[in-house]
Amino acid sequence: MQRLFLISLPRRLFLPLLMTVLSCSVSVATAEAAKVCHLVVIADTNDQKIGQSVDIDQRNVTRVFRENVARNQLSVQTIRGNEVRKSRILSTIQNVNRRMSKEDTLIVYLAGHGAEDRRLGHYFELSSGEKMLRNDVLRSMNSKDVRLKVLITDTCSVFKSLKAAASYAQPQSTSTTSAAFVSLCWKPAGEIDMSACSSGEFSMGDNISGGYFTSQLVNYLDRNRSREVSWGQLFRSVKQSTAQVFRENNPRGVAGPAGGIQRTQTPIARLDMDSEDSGGGSSTGPRFGVRVINSSGRGVLITEVLRGTPGTQVNVAGLSGPVSLEAGDRIVSINGRRIDSESDYARAVDDSGQAMDFEVINKRDGRTYRASVRLTR
Repeated sequence: MQRLFLISLPRRLFLPLLMTVLSCSVSVATAEAAKVCHLVVIADTNDQKIGQSVDIDQRNVTRVFRENVARNQLSVQTIRGNEVRKSRILSTIQNVNRRMSKEDTLIVYLAGHGAEDRRLGHYFELSSGEKMLRNDVLRSMNSKDVRLKVLITDTCSVFKSLKAAASYAQPQSTSTTSAAFVSLCWKPAGEIDMSACSSGEFSMGDNISGGYFTSQLVNYLDRNRSREVSWGQLFRSVKQSTAQVFRENNPRGVAGPAGGIQRTQTPIARLDMDSEDSGGGSSTGPRFGVRVINSSGRGVLITEVLRGTPGTQVNVAGLSGPVSLEAGDRIVSINGRRIDSESDYARAVDDSGQAMDFEVINKRDGRTYRASVRLTR
C-alpha cells in the first residue's frame, strides 16, 4: 500500500508563498491583456470579375476577429475599393508597425487577383493596374520586430456565380478573447506566410461563401473558438477541407492557369515558429529550418538557417559527416523536382517524406552538390 505524505507549512511561510504565486499569475494575465492584435484587411472589391466574392471574404474575416478578440486588444484597418493601391497598402502596414509594441501581433489578410512570375515569384494584380510583389508586403511587415507576423492571401482567383445571395450578420464585438485566438495570437512567436493555392493553381470562390480557402479558414475558427489550437493544426485542417470543397463543387475539375485540368486546390504555408506545433503540410520553417527567397539566378536563395533544425545537419555526397547549409547557398531541386520559386520550394518540402534529397549550389565555390536530409516530420 502506498503512503500519502502531507506537508504542513508554517503560516509565516505559507502566506508569502501564496502571495508570490498569486502575484505571478496576475502579472502573466496583465502582460497578456496588454498585447494587441493588429489586423490589416485588404480587399480588392473593385475587381469586376471577383469583387463580389472578395467583399464576402473581407466581411467574414473581419467578423471572426471582432467576435473572438477582445475589443481593447484588437485594431482593424480595412483597405477596399478605390483605396486598394500599392502605396496605400504598404504605407498602412508601415503606419501600423510604428504603433505596435514588441509583444503585439500583426496579421495582414489580402483577397484579390494574383499571379506567379518565375523570376520574381508571387505578385498581386491590383484593379488599379499596379503589380505588387508578395515579397514587398513581407518586407514591409518585417520592418519592425514584433512577436508574431502573419500574411494570409486568397488570390489567383476564379469566380463562380451561383443563384443565391450571401447573407450578412453584423459582427458583435467581445470583451474577452476566445481560447482559440489566445493560442493563435498571444502564445506563438515567429512568422507565417499562408496562401490559398499552390503555384499553377487557381483559387476558387463564389458569391455565397466567398473564397473556398477563406470560407474554410473562417469556418475552422468559428468551430474551434472555445479550445486552444495551433497554427499547424489550423493549416492542416483548412488545407484538407479546401481541397474537399473544391472537388465537391468542381467534380470534373477546371481549366488550369497554365492549361490542362486543375482537379484540386492546395493551400501552402511557411510556418516559422519558435515554439508550437508548426507542422502540417507546407511548413518550411521548423520542418527543414531553411528560409529562402526568389532570386534572379537558378533556384531559390537561402537567407537563413535556423539553429538546431535539419538544415544544420545535411549529408553532402563526397563529404564526411553532416554539414550546415548557409545563407547565400541556392537550392535548385528537391527530390528531382526543379525549384524556381518560393512556392515551388514550399510545395516540394510539403510533399517530401522525412528523407529528402536535394541539390544545392554552394556560395563559396559555385559548385552544385547532391545532398540529403532527414526532416523533423
